[in-house]
This record gives sequence, C-alpha cells and structure tokens, in this order.
Amino acid sequence: MMQLKKTVLEIITGDGQEGGVLFEAPPQGNPRISETHAEQLAELCKQVQARTPSVLTITCSPHRVGHHSCVAVKLAGANDCVNLLLTITGTLRWPTPQDYAQAPRWYINLPDAVDAVYLVTQLAERLQIKAN
Repeated sequence: MMQLKKTVLEIITGDGQEGGVLFEAPPQGNPRISETHAEQLAELCKQVQARTPSVLTITCSPHRVGHHSCVAVKLAGANDCVNLLLTITGTLRWPTPQDYAQAPRWYINLPDAVDAVYLVTQLAERLQIKAN
C-alpha cells in the first residue's frame, strides 16, 4: 500500500495570488491554502456531491495532452460519476458556474504537480473516500 504523509491543511488569510499556486508547500511544514481557494475547493466538493452524493472511489489516470502533464480523475459513486481533468499549465483556473452546470467534464488548470497531488488528496479526504 502506498500513501501520502498525512498532513493538516492550514487555511491562511488572503486571496492566494502570491506565487500563483493553489497550495503553499513549505519544507517540513503542512500545506496551506488561502481563504479564497479554500472556498473554491469547497464549491468543487459541493458540486461533486450534488452529482454523485455518495462517492465510493477516486481513480487517477496520469497522461499527457500535447506538452502538458495531466491527471484524469474519476470520482465514481454507485450510479453516477464526475470526471475532472487536472492539467499542469503553470496557472490556476477553477471551473466556472457555467462549467459546473453544462460541462460533462470539469477542467482545472494547476500551476504544478504539488497542487495536483494535494488537490486529489483533499478531494479524497473531504469526500471521505480512498484513492485508487
């Protein structure tokens, strides 16, 4: 079994524009997220639960699209699923309310791999499931 070191996510004041990352990851410290990004993460979890109230598994499929590293994430419940595409672009972009309402897959651009790893682990923790 492989697992990521269990950490406590700290929420810090501000809008998260410093450095342009989703999660700050200081050496030997816990990851931190701004209040603004914490709200976006909570909205993502709310939207997932609205489509799939009981998520049972997360399946991650890393791949590349063009020159970008990506992780296709499938959050599956008993009768439905939500698909995310996390793309490492060097910038941060959350789904818009229109994306949540209309898109069959939600696209999230992330600055780096640290953000991708912590985002998936936060989804697993907040939706109370184990990642596959």
